[in-house]
Amino acid sequence: MKKRSFRSTFVSVILVITVAISIVNLAVYGINIKKIRQAEVLKMKTAGERIDDMITISLNNIKGLKQICCTDNYARNILLKNNEKNDIGTKFENQNYMDNALKHIASMDTLILRATILNKYGNIYCTDTSIPEEYVKTIRNMTKEWMLFEGKEDEYYYGGLQGDNANILTFLYPLYTYGNMPIALLAVDINYKTFQSILENGFYENSGECFILAEEQELFHIGEDLYQKEEKGYIFDKSQKMIKENLIVDTFQSKGKNFYISSRQNMLSGWKIIQVIPEERMFEEVDQKIKWNSIFLSGALILVVSFSIYYTKKIIEPLEEFCKKISHTKGDQLQIINLEHMKLTREIANVIENYNEMANKMNEYLVREIIYDKNQRKIQSKMLRYQINPHFLYNTLNLIASMGELSDFPEIVEITKNLSCIMQYNVKGSRFVSLKTEVEMVKAYLEIQRIRFHDCFSVEYEIERQIEQVRIVKFILQPIVENIFEHGFTMDENDNKIWIKAFKCENDIVILVKDNGCGIDSEKREELNRILCERTRRISYIDEEEKSIGINNVNTRIKNYYGEKYGVKVNKTDKGTEIQLLLGIENLEEENKDK
Repeated sequence: MKKRSFRSTFVSVILVITVAISIVNLAVYGINIKKIRQAEVLKMKTAGERIDDMITISLNNIKGLKQICCTDNYARNILLKNNEKNDIGTKFENQNYMDNALKHIASMDTLILRATILNKYGNIYCTDTSIPEEYVKTIRNMTKEWMLFEGKEDEYYYGGLQGDNANILTFLYPLYTYGNMPIALLAVDINYKTFQSILENGFYENSGECFILAEEQELFHIGEDLYQKEEKGYIFDKSQKMIKENLIVDTFQSKGKNFYISSRQNMLSGWKIIQVIPEERMFEEVDQKIKWNSIFLSGALILVVSFSIYYTKKIIEPLEEFCKKISHTKGDQLQIINLEHMKLTREIANVIENYNEMANKMNEYLVREIIYDKNQRKIQSKMLRYQINPHFLYNTLNLIASMGELSDFPEIVEITKNLSCIMQYNVKGSRFVSLKTEVEMVKAYLEIQRIRFHDCFSVEYEIERQIEQVRIVKFILQPIVENIFEHGFTMDENDNKIWIKAFKCENDIVILVKDNGCGIDSEKREELNRILCERTRRISYIDEEEKSIGINNVNTRIKNYYGEKYGVKVNKTDKGTEIQLLLGIENLEEENKDK
């Protein structure tokens, strides 16, 4: 049976996946569309609740003015009597008390411009010291009219009592005694524009239009004025029915369009709060999401198809040509792929068959190269180990000979013992030792130097216990310490000191060897670090730098065993020189097998 082309299979799969994703996306979006619409309706209700709360908060202090007869017995007694019949002192005291009481309550609300009380005897009490005569005349006439009716409701006057100031909204409240008898009239002027601004700030954007009615009078209008007088009349009648039926949100049709309407009544003022928004505007965001979702899906489908055509043309055609060219050469790769249980297209199957034949040859070649490279590293390591400067051994032997000739010093025994340990350590054993053993060898070396230089230096060790048994490359500390005596110390001083510190840092071991000698200038330190950081170095280059052969030797051996990120570094320090050795912990597993 002839296998299908990868091109046709790939394009078919991409198209099927794209169509499936589109169908699932549309299905999920269709399920959620109802919830999205409900969320928009809830947003409308929330906007109405917010306006309701803003009205209650704004008018709360005015409520305190209305209740002055109930909460203040002294004020009530003043209003029940004709203050003009009192003596001058009592008259002044009553006038001052009432004015201050009104000022105190009015000062709690920045909306209140003026508060005035006029009782049935014509006594006037106000927050302002000077009241316009026309204002006094108007409120006196209203008081006489209101006194004739028991239980008269509140009234509101947009533009003030004279109706000539668009920045004022006046509230008229009858004040009653406990017997429900009217005793005075309260007139409160508030800043209409400030009140309007507060309500507008509390109204959510894109929540339609909002009307606030007192009785049937329109006090406030928020949003664009899109409705004619007849339409407003229908909206207000619809709102009245909704309040009676305790219905907060409803719909209606007008001029072939659907509208959502929300209606509620403020409990404090009795004002009606009406919101109206066209359905198309209310769900504009939802419709935009549907529109952009459709555009995105269409664009994704076009993009996927275009990509499929481009991909198959860009990749498959060169692959087919490649298969033709390499089918007779059987080129070289590394990994063998099993074709028995794999369902492949004709092109890919041909490539893998040729690949497997090439891999067999490449594997043989790579095995030979790896073995050769490993042997070369071992030879290089041995050569580097034998390059360590022998001057130390010669000087020690000369010292032993000289001391033996002169007298019977006990130091000769100590020197001989330590020298023997060092020679055995260097010649015998594996290429790897524990950190503790390496430090013991350094101690033997330093003991010989102590005798040689008559205790002119001291040594301080700080080795973490947890890494004492970790195996490291052999003979890497002694060359570093030897450099201190050759280049760092002047033996005519007795305050020379060496610090040897080893600790674990994540998955590595850090060894620091520091002295307080003459140190190395920054330019030479940077040059030495640059040389030490080179990825590959020739042995002959190390020989050219006779003074740094120990450090270079150690650095090359560490890099060979642990990898390029490890090695030797000269750290910056205030005094003396500090050499840092960075070693791995887990990199020697394979090498340990070959020891």
